[in-house]
Order: sequence, then C-alpha cells, then structure tokens
Amino acid sequence: MDVRNSRHNSAKTLAVMVYVDFSSAMLEEFSWLYKSWIYSGCYRQSDLLVVHHPHCEKYLPNDPGIILVPRMPTAVAGSPFENYRYFNSIGCLSGEPVDAVARQYDFLLRTDADVFLTRHLADFRPSFPVFGRGLYHYDEDFRQKMLRFCQRHGVEHHYRFGCGHSLLAPTEIMLPFLRRQIYWCQILLEEFSRDRANWGKWPGWYRGVSTMYAAEIAANENYRQMLRHGRERILDVECDLDQALDAMTYHIHAVHTYNYFSKFPLREGSYQAIDPQSLDRSRIPQYCHWLAVTPVEQVKREVGYPW
Repeated sequence: MDVRNSRHNSAKTLAVMVYVDFSSAMLEEFSWLYKSWIYSGCYRQSDLLVVHHPHCEKYLPNDPGIILVPRMPTAVAGSPFENYRYFNSIGCLSGEPVDAVARQYDFLLRTDADVFLTRHLADFRPSFPVFGRGLYHYDEDFRQKMLRFCQRHGVEHHYRFGCGHSLLAPTEIMLPFLRRQIYWCQILLEEFSRDRANWGKWPGWYRGVSTMYAAEIAANENYRQMLRHGRERILDVECDLDQALDAMTYHIHAVHTYNYFSKFPLREGSYQAIDPQSLDRSRIPQYCHWLAVTPVEQVKREVGYPW
C-alpha cells in the first residue's frame, strides 16, 4: 500500500500523527481535527500524517500537507490486542512506512482524531517532551497497582502519574518511545488476560486505558529523557472546560463527558437549537462546538485556505 502525497514544504517541521479507522464516528472526528488544522493556521507550519484503514482513503482530504498512509488495524482477532481497538491509535503509528515519513520532520505530535488544534500550536516547538492529561491517575487503586506492576517488571517508577495520550516531542525521541509504549501495552494486556472478569473498572485499574498506562510506564522507564524536564498535563485540554482559549491552550480533546461541549449530545442532536454564529470562539467549549458543526468549505473561506 502506497503513501499518498509527500512532504512538499521543508519549512514544515511538525507532523501531527493520527490513526483513522473505518467508522463514521472516527471519520467525523477526523473532520474536526482537519478543520481545526485549517482554522488555527497550523496548516502553514505543520502537516497531518494520517495513518488510516485502507477503506477510508476516498473519504479523506487530498490537500497538500495531508500525508495519507494506508494500514490495516493491528488490534484484530487472534492478535495480542484482540478486543482492544484503542491499541490501533499507537500500534498503527509505528514501523515502516510510517517511520520513514515521520523522520522527515523534526517534531511529532501523536494524538487522537477527536481533537481540536489551536493557533497557539502553530509555531510551538518545545525543547522537551510535552504530555497530555490522562484523567485516570487520581484513583489510589490505580496508583498502587501501577507501582506494583512496574516493580514486577523492573521499571523504576518516579511517581509521575497521568501522562495522558497525546505527546509532542522531537522525532528522535518519539519514535523509540512509541515502540516502548507498544511493548508495554502488550505486557499489560497479557496481564489483564482475555477474561473480562480481570479487566477492572474505571477509574481504578482498568484494561480500557492500557495505551495510556503504557505511555506512563514508557515515560518513567526513560525518566531522564522524557520526564526530568518534560512538561506534563499540557495537551488534551478538556472540551468541557469553560475557560478562555489562552496562550497555553494548544490542543483540546473531545473527552468522554456529557457536559458542554460533548460529542455525545452533539450526535444526539441536543445542540441543534444553538446558532453556530452565536458561539464565542474564544471560549474552549464554544470553539470546539463551532468547528464541529461548521461546514469545512466555510472554515476554508474564513481563513483564506488555498486548497
């Protein structure tokens, strides 16, 4: 399967890496990321590196700056990641030909499809890794079981919990980190086993967030490079956080919530009475709402996007 499009502008030093599976929900969520990439102006300084299920290709934009890499999901029946589709969000972003494309950029932002970029990300190139928010690390049951897991497997945990899913880092750091995250995710899933009785329950020790646990383990394992000077809980700002879109808001995640803004009421039609033109795009929830419901051609016109 061939890579579609290629890096055409050497001035673009950042690739935003994301996996898109073949589902209407994920294609819709990717459209939010795409529109935010345009509206925020990030398209001028970054490319979208979209690893996708081959069946998605005809539904994805073909603009310059969007690199499309077809790849079948790795979390399939008979694999160590069976019944854990979230693994695709990391497993499909590692290995060739993705690594070869990624190495063309100085920085990588690994994230999910259901995110919104802001103008503050456009020229943000940090000296140290920048992590997201996990929201899983507050429970004492989780903390104790994480520490015991690391002790069993010979990993020194530095009590740095909650690294989150999204990560922005220099490419030379990100690619080996992803490989370790994948390794630890497989070990975690083996321990949770295929018996659902062992899968735990949120917000305690829970199989459903193994990719984030694996990121935390991989980060603590390489503490000096990842966490000693790393900036934590910066990315993945919650979409329902009713605050101004300030200079530290680089990246907003459509987290699992029913508070405004939420993708769940949106899909249920609960926001249909709200006029998109009345939304205050300087506020986090309303910024997300406006991007989610505004047609892409309107977004392009507003900012003079050339494609």
